[in-house]
Amino acid sequence: MGNLFYCELLKLKRSKILLISFLGAMVTPVMMIVDGIKVHYTDPGKIITLEQMYDSCSLYTMLLFGLIVYVVFAAYLFSREHTEHTLKTILTIPVSKFSFIISKYVLLLIWIIVLTLISWAGISILSAAYSAFFPIAGFSVGIAAKYLGEMLFGGIMMFLTITPFVFLALWTKGLVVPVIAAAAIVMGNVALYNEALGALYPWTASCLLVKGGTAETGYPLSLVTGLIGLVSMLGFMASVIYFAKEDIK
Repeated sequence: MGNLFYCELLKLKRSKILLISFLGAMVTPVMMIVDGIKVHYTDPGKIITLEQMYDSCSLYTMLLFGLIVYVVFAAYLFSREHTEHTLKTILTIPVSKFSFIISKYVLLLIWIIVLTLISWAGISILSAAYSAFFPIAGFSVGIAAKYLGEMLFGGIMMFLTITPFVFLALWTKGLVVPVIAAAAIVMGNVALYNEALGALYPWTASCLLVKGGTAETGYPLSLVTGLIGLVSMLGFMASVIYFAKEDIK
């Protein structure tokens, strides 16, 4: 397993997807700063707080941009052996398909955490630069530490709800279908986040869970977490079973 993981790292080292995903992780922090500048000039009396910056970054990452970025990375990671025609060569060595796909899942989780840390650090650095020119309140280590935990929790929840897109990547052997599906899910997030039914929509529910908003929907926490766990497990099992039974061509 360790050798497989190391092999995946070496393959990614030569790929542009690392830079692309890094830039994608910085989209939300940059947008928050740009929005803060816009607010300053349209309503000079309104003071932006660091907590608002982090809260908005965490929200938009889970509901919008983060999902797209993570799905693109996941689809690339799991479909590249097909698109680059390297799967047959890799599986000639004595390694099980299960270990092979688990190593990819481990790398996906680690990279989602890395991208989450990049987004968190991006808000800290850009907010510090923002404070040099515009007023920002509540700039403290305590606020940053609070949202570090929240954003890492959000990253793990997003990892759990990305497994169905992994199956789509394996099934279609490409990026197009998973990305289109992710875009459709994002539209659902936008429509349902402020609705009670959002608690029954796993991708919105994961954000509500992280933000502590599930109680306001009226649905029990056990139901919300159960739906998230069900989607995660179904996606994981479908991807593992499909890959195990697929003929290598």
